[in-house]
Amino acid sequence: MSESFKRYFQKEEEFLDKFPSVAAKASKFLGDKWRPDYDCDDGTRKNREYFFKNDELNYLVFDGAAVYHDEGKFSSVQIVLKSSSKNITIRVKKENGDLIAEKVGTKNKS
Repeated sequence: MSESFKRYFQKEEEFLDKFPSVAAKASKFLGDKWRPDYDCDDGTRKNREYFFKNDELNYLVFDGAAVYHDEGKFSSVQIVLKSSSKNITIRVKKENGDLIAEKVGTKNKS
């Protein structure tokens, strides 16, 4: 498999509009520690940033998502989630027609 980068999403609502099933798979994999925010907008992001900068963002929020294609078709997404205490990267890949989620990494903030 030779994946190539296709697109990077910085806005959660745009990502969710294009990849709702991928987000649902990642959320379920994390045991709902992250809940996709379908109502996310610039005001929501500004509010989150305030709490993040003050080390008061106690739950995971969307930070970005990189979409990859193989042979011109969707193959995987890496979703970066953050809170004031950690960053988590989840990869959701398409394998034999099914979506499979796995944790790529966790970085605790000190």
